[in-house]
Amino acid sequence: MKPNLYICHTAYQVLVDLLRAGRCACENGPHTMVLSASVPDTAALAARLDATGVVKTVIVEETKWPGTVTGLFAHQRAARAFEKLCGWKFYRAAYENVYIHNDWSVLGRYLQDCHAGYILCEDTFASTLGPDQHLVTDQRAAPDFAGKRRTGKGYLYWGDSPWCAKVESEDAAKCTLFPASRLVTDSKRELLESLTDAEKAMVRSVFLTQPLPENAAGATLLLPRSFVEDGLMTQAEQNAMFKAVAAKYTAGPLFIKTHPRDTTDYHALFPDAVILERTMPSEVLNFCLPFHFARAVTVQSFVLRGFTAANEKILLTLEEARKLV
Repeated sequence: MKPNLYICHTAYQVLVDLLRAGRCACENGPHTMVLSASVPDTAALAARLDATGVVKTVIVEETKWPGTVTGLFAHQRAARAFEKLCGWKFYRAAYENVYIHNDWSVLGRYLQDCHAGYILCEDTFASTLGPDQHLVTDQRAAPDFAGKRRTGKGYLYWGDSPWCAKVESEDAAKCTLFPASRLVTDSKRELLESLTDAEKAMVRSVFLTQPLPENAAGATLLLPRSFVEDGLMTQAEQNAMFKAVAAKYTAGPLFIKTHPRDTTDYHALFPDAVILERTMPSEVLNFCLPFHFARAVTVQSFVLRGFTAANEKILLTLEEARKLV
């Protein structure tokens, strides 16, 4: 078996593809994982991924080739331009399967230029089963859609390209976007719920950059978000609010997992807390830590909606949190 190629644009995609690669043994060396430079902390993350031995990483700066090409031999000319500017060339014969989550990206267009026969994976958890699929339906309503599907000229996204071989779904039997012949079930829930201790340790080695405390009994997880970025308060007001929230609800060791857009220095604000990486997927908290939180607390956020790693979940409104100051 040849190695697979996995193309990732988010930390969640890195997580699931690392796990899938680890379960797909390859006698011809590690699988290849292409990291778009849009993935936060790309170089450091790539080094930790390489250290697992499961994948070897390639970082591609897509923004160096933001355009498209039209006219005669457009796909070939676009592919050559991408390779020259972005510094990576795709060889289809080198890979068993080619997986990408965002085929609307520059890398996705490049795969179409190369007639790659790729497998489209879900961008986020169960995204093919969501009620709002207007991007797909709007694309199919366009007057040039049928011609693009028939000839392969131009780009189509979200699994509609003729150069997309298969589309993965959390549950293909429930997905109505594509005919059954184009769908394959690949359940990320089943994957994450079946992790071994070794797999969990591998994930922690990639997404945690500091050791966890030996005793985390009764730990509280605070999940703040940036109201400063949203223009709802000053940084000083936000700092005071979250300190008050932590003072009221913390029982046991305090862990803090921030939103990726939040630039607050939580190390300075909570010097005794364990600050988890802001870019870490929430699935690491749910499935990969060696302990369960006693309590998880957030303010005016949906982050706890699918959270399963705490015995008690506390969601405060912004008004309730402000009153604690």
